[in-house]
This record gives sequence, structure tokens and C-alpha cells, in this order.
Amino acid sequence: MQYTTADVWNTSLIGFALQSAGVRPDDPMVEKANLYLLNRQHHKFGDWVIHTPHTLPGGWGFSNINTILPDVDDTTAVLRSFSRIVPPENAAWERGVNWTLSMQNDGGGWPAFERNTDSSVLEYLPLEKAKFLLMDPSCADLTGRTLEFFGNYTNLPENHTAIKKAIKWLKKDQKKDGSWYGRWGICYIYGTWGAITGLKAVGTPNNDSSIKKSINWLKSIQNEDGGWGESCHSDIQDKYIPLGASSVVHTAWALDALIMVSDYPAAEIERGITYLLNSLKNEDWTMEYPKGQGMGGAFYIHYHGYRYIFPLLTLSHYHKKFETG
Repeated sequence: MQYTTADVWNTSLIGFALQSAGVRPDDPMVEKANLYLLNRQHHKFGDWVIHTPHTLPGGWGFSNINTILPDVDDTTAVLRSFSRIVPPENAAWERGVNWTLSMQNDGGGWPAFERNTDSSVLEYLPLEKAKFLLMDPSCADLTGRTLEFFGNYTNLPENHTAIKKAIKWLKKDQKKDGSWYGRWGICYIYGTWGAITGLKAVGTPNNDSSIKKSINWLKSIQNEDGGWGESCHSDIQDKYIPLGASSVVHTAWALDALIMVSDYPAAEIERGITYLLNSLKNEDWTMEYPKGQGMGGAFYIHYHGYRYIFPLLTLSHYHKKFETG
């Protein structure tokens, strides 16, 4: 079922992945994509202004027809694609960064659409899936990805209050086994990847206990073929449920996290890279298995581009860290 278009999300991820893999920012294809994204920055107030009344519009939404409902993840995704060509004093850049900063919840994490709408009381209203439909709490995937953006693509200092609050929130949100739950992806692999890459981007050392626990968890769930895979049932049972097979997307997320904290390509990384390279052209059920979540237990999303975008990003990070220099 096509529930909406994802033009902004897809374009920003693809444009950023291509640039990360070596396509020049002034390549006509990238320039056209970034111009498309720039023209879809929001200039109208939406419901978010109720909780952030002193902030001007400046975010981006998921769909090409969305002009008033921006979200944090799409906004930072677009800004990443711009990051190599837009100077910090650019007005569109400044509005996007300021809007993202203003959306941080009081507790330190980031939601998707509206800040400080995480009251647990809403979960008990007599509405099916109320916690997904009515609540927009901080989540590890968005908080981690937002930290990754600020750490790698802005001049925001690591001791900035927003950064320190987010780090504290993430460490508190970590599960006992070392993983993090990701609200908008499947699920614990996605959240753990987002959290690790975010924490590393803002200076968290490899010997930090949260990093060490999460890396040990990722290593412990690696499949015999070298890949990783996770079932949608994870978010229903509130714990990691293996898929029973590896997928290139889950493998790319797990590998990217391991690469971020490794000084050399350890055995787990090499096995994962081998799986990835041998599986990119596969056409089996794992390629269409959902990697995105809309509403746990009822609504999952298959992003057709993920099978190309995230392996490309991970392979480019591997190449830059271990094969050049």
C-alpha cells in the first residue's frame, strides 16, 4: 500500500549517500536534487508551534506535498545533503538548524514532530495504538541521528547544553543488554546504530561503558553468514527478535556502528563486509522485508531505496577509514 510519497526523505538520503561515496557536490545530479530539497523547506507554521512558540519555520517534511508538518529526521537528512555546499551563514541552513535545536524535549532527547508530547497518560486513552498515534516521545534513533548531524556537520561545540542533555538521555535510555530501541526503523539494530554513531560524533570515547556494551551486543547477534537481521516482532515483544536470515540493510546499520568504533577491520567487520558484497544483487524476500516502522504491530514500511543507500554509506565509511590514508 502506498500511504504517501517519500520524495523528500528519499532524495535527501540518496543525495547524501552519493556524496559520501565520492560524487562531487557540484555534480549536476546532486545540484538538481539539492535545489529540489531547498525549494521544499517549510515557511508556514504548523501544529509544532504550539510547543515551540518562539521558533520560526525552517524544517522539512517527509512528503513532497507536505508544507506544514516538518519532522526532525527529515530536516537533518536534508541538511546533511546540503552540508558540503551551503555555508553556515546561509539563511535556509540557519533556519533548519535552529528549528531542529528548538525541537529538543526537556528531557534531552528528540521527538519526530512535536516536543514535550510524551505524557504516558495518553497511552491509556481508549484508542487502539494510542501510544503510537497520540504520543511523540524522545527516541534513540532520532536522538542519535540528530547528535550525529550536530557533531559531524555543524560547529556546535561538544559541551553545548543541548549536546550534553542528549548524551545523558541516550545513556539513560539504553537497554540492559546494551541495545537501544529505534522507533522509526526495525528496531533494536536501527536504534543501536543511531545511538552509537550519534554518541561517537559528539566525542564519546570507545571505552565509554555505553559504547562497549552496545558493541558487544551487536557482535553477539551477528549471524553465521556474517550478516545481521531483525524481525518486526521486536517492537511487539519489546525485545530483540532475530529475523532468521540476514538482510543487507540491517547488516549495513550494524557494520556502520562497528566501523565507527574500530581502529582496524576486526573479524566481525570483515565477515559483515563479505556478506554485504556477496548479497547486494540478491533478489529474495529479505530485500522487501520492512525496515521502517509507522505504527508498531500494524503499520510497517518498505523503503525501496534502503537496499542501495545504507550499504553504499557503510562501504564508503569502510573504504575511507581502512583503505585510504
